[in-house]
Amino acid sequence: MADINATSQQTLDSILAKIGAKKVDANATKTHKTQLGQEDFLKLMTAQLSNQDPFAPQSNDQMIAQMAQFSTVSGITQLNSTLSGIQTQIAENRIATAANFVGKTVLVPGSTAMVDDTGAISGAVDLPSDATNLTIQIARENGELVKTLNLGANAAGLVGFSWDGKNDAGKTIGDQRYLVKALMTSGGKQTQTATDIYAPITEATVGTSATDQTFKVAGIGSIKMSDIKAFKY
Repeated sequence: MADINATSQQTLDSILAKIGAKKVDANATKTHKTQLGQEDFLKLMTAQLSNQDPFAPQSNDQMIAQMAQFSTVSGITQLNSTLSGIQTQIAENRIATAANFVGKTVLVPGSTAMVDDTGAISGAVDLPSDATNLTIQIARENGELVKTLNLGANAAGLVGFSWDGKNDAGKTIGDQRYLVKALMTSGGKQTQTATDIYAPITEATVGTSATDQTFKVAGIGSIKMSDIKAFKY
């Protein structure tokens, strides 16, 4: 199509101005919405009411249904905003929680025990069933047995034990790390069962809401929050 000459363009602009029409700027940048807000909804509702058939107007039920839909969408938007704020608070709380755990002594599954400030170790055995006898064997890392604790008969559940770091002669062994093994007798049969050890938390990871809170425990290694069975202060 041929271009409009300058005289014709001026005449067209004059006519458009008289009828109140605005000239479209070809260089103007157009913006497109991808979502409708409250203002857009009200404009649509007003247009709908203005153009409805006066002999068949929209029923009250239809109006209420539309308002309910809009209220639901608005409520979901507010809920998302609230949940976002809660998530931020949870993240901050996880940092504070992680910091508070460092240095605390916890009971966690393990068989390697580090001595405390007095040279002693302590822990527990989670018996799966009643035992007619329970024995705790404590050895050096090279396997040398240094102490046997006879705890006798015990019901199923956690059974605590402790050792002061001395042998049967009352002499302090002096090692920093020991291996612990539990043997239970039930129904006339002796079997080895898992042990739990009290040890301090040396490091805590902050993590995220999608990952488990983890800690590093002296002599044990990395554990999850759910692995902790008890605290000792």
